[in-house]
Amino acid sequence: MKSSSTPVPGTTPAVSRSSASKQGDGLGFYRVLAGVPALSTFRAKVVAVVIACTFVPAFLLVFAVVVGAGRMSGLALIACIVVLAVAGTSAMLWALQRLLTPLEIAVEAIDDLALERPLARVDLPGSDAVAQILRGVQALVARNQALSSEAKLERDRDELTGLWNRRAGRERAQALIDRETRRGRSVRVMIADVNAFTSFNAEHGSGHGDALLKVIGERLSRMAGEDGLAIRWHGDAFLLVQVAAAEEGLDADSLLGRPIVVRGSQAPLTLSVGAARAEERTPIDALVASAEAELARVRASARGG
Repeated sequence: MKSSSTPVPGTTPAVSRSSASKQGDGLGFYRVLAGVPALSTFRAKVVAVVIACTFVPAFLLVFAVVVGAGRMSGLALIACIVVLAVAGTSAMLWALQRLLTPLEIAVEAIDDLALERPLARVDLPGSDAVAQILRGVQALVARNQALSSEAKLERDRDELTGLWNRRAGRERAQALIDRETRRGRSVRVMIADVNAFTSFNAEHGSGHGDALLKVIGERLSRMAGEDGLAIRWHGDAFLLVQVAAAEEGLDADSLLGRPIVVRGSQAPLTLSVGAARAEERTPIDALVASAEAELARVRASARGG
């Protein structure tokens, strides 16, 4: 059976709010004010909003009184005052809320970090305090997320061979099996075990043993390619999972490639291989158990021969 090393499923790239989606990020009003040179600071923006929302209704009220002098009843005047006061207050509250949107986005970025969600990046012009806070928070969150992703990747990889370790590889193998069988494809799982590895270590030392495992890991990783998985299952055992062509088989020789000959050793390194195939969704543990049973039969047959 063939195997491969799987692309990491589940890694979601950071979401970026590009210029195409700027209208939906709630920062349109802020950007308009940021484009006015006289409003380069956040304080200036707030003052401008308060002045505009106070004096514009007052001016309109005076204008209405002057124009309607002698023709406007007391009730109409009171109604005009109430309408303009409510309109001015509502406009001021709306504008102040829009000015605080960058801070709300900064808080969301911190929540993204805490909840391990992708960071939504927002481009905000200007250099006032709020814009700097937003950019600083997003930079810190992005940096932290990058470090967390690197640390997680290191935890998911086998330190010696660089293949997926058993825990992470098992999850990815199940995802590969589920995805490909759902598409009507067959999936092959193969477990390969180094023959007489304990004796090899005793004869040549653990350093040579580690070097051999790295060589095997590199070969299996190349075989896995972009669409399969190569996993260091345990010790000197490797697991390969990949989409299988109809009736395609893979023996130990094709898995290992050219034999690995170690200086001072009487015989080249060999592998024993057990394979299992799934045509429909099957638990990875069940496939591994079938492959291990096949591996045991191969070894028993070799001893009997």
